[in-house]
Amino acid sequence: MTDECFMREALATAAGAQGCTGDNPWVGCVIVKDGKVVARGATQSPPGPHAEVVAIRAAEAAGIDLHVCDLYVTLEPCSFQGRTPPCAPLIASKRLLRVVVGARDPHPRVNGEGLRQLRDAGIDVQEGILAEEVKGMLAGWFAQWK
Repeated sequence: MTDECFMREALATAAGAQGCTGDNPWVGCVIVKDGKVVARGATQSPPGPHAEVVAIRAAEAAGIDLHVCDLYVTLEPCSFQGRTPPCAPLIASKRLLRVVVGARDPHPRVNGEGLRQLRDAGIDVQEGILAEEVKGMLAGWFAQWK
């Protein structure tokens, strides 16, 4: 499967959380090992965890070695402490092979900082995979930060 196919899986996971995430954007995440989705997560209602945390917990509960996995997430991982701890440092600490991001988060406290933290940790980061679809899905989120 291609990056686009896995991002579509993340988008489908995000769609299931639409309307259930409070003032947070509905985000989807999938973790891929050997070309197969091994864990999924969607952002939970506050103060619940973000999509990346849900997927990482599911993978770890299944005994998956994250060092050999790629993580696909629809929106850039957050980089600041809010109601929950930031996702970017958690992902960096798990030392995944690669993180593929649909779109950069326009929130002024994120907007590239999450990506920078991942890259600084030595993780291969790719962004912009199906970005227009992510932006369409999260049009309200993107509009409020223009």
